[in-house]
Amino acid sequence: MTCWELLGISPTNDRQEIEEAYTAQRKFVADQDLADLDRARREAFAEAGLASYEPPVQRAVAEPEPASVKEAASASPARPLNARDQQVAREVVIQIEAMLHDSARCQDPQVWRAILAEPPADSDPIREAVSDALHPRIKPLLNAGELSQPVVAFLAQWFGWPELEAVNEQQVANSDVMAERDSGFSDNPSGSDSASSDKPQGGVSFWPAVLGWVVALIVLTSIFSNLTGS
Repeated sequence: MTCWELLGISPTNDRQEIEEAYTAQRKFVADQDLADLDRARREAFAEAGLASYEPPVQRAVAEPEPASVKEAASASPARPLNARDQQVAREVVIQIEAMLHDSARCQDPQVWRAILAEPPADSDPIREAVSDALHPRIKPLLNAGELSQPVVAFLAQWFGWPELEAVNEQQVANSDVMAERDSGFSDNPSGSDSASSDKPQGGVSFWPAVLGWVVALIVLTSIFSNLTGS
């Protein structure tokens, strides 16, 4: 593989782009492959006509680490990714990047689940590597509110990012408020039912009484007419 293929970028003479590519690839490289990545960076600088990068000289005496950091590191040591896991993580990130350009697919949580949660991408080391790579890409979408609530809920559960969990809780609260508001409108859209129920019902029995009086007068008139005629 060429130095550019190892760095994952096209040939360029931009020092910053080379450094950013090196930093991104460094997250997925195991210790035994770090020498190849360092060599690729030096070759990229040479081909670009830039001064070779010289790592800073480490101090002879390292600063003592806080006890909490030491305990956390000894309790859960990070397993370096092997070559296969690195390739899987790269492919997952590429699929997510391509999906984000499709406005319909990126709002479907099942599509995210199919890419992120299917073996072998569901292993913890690959999940952590993908999480580190995608965080800078997805955070602006969260801030802009461009992801649907089901997608945010899945990503919060899958990656465990605090900002994802906060956005998911806010979206759930907003959806509950909207549901209650819509329910109130559908139960009594204009208030006409309650208004009609408050109207007096006395008019229902008024007309039968009037008709009864008219019939009675007709009968009495007929009787008097017969008596007078006789």
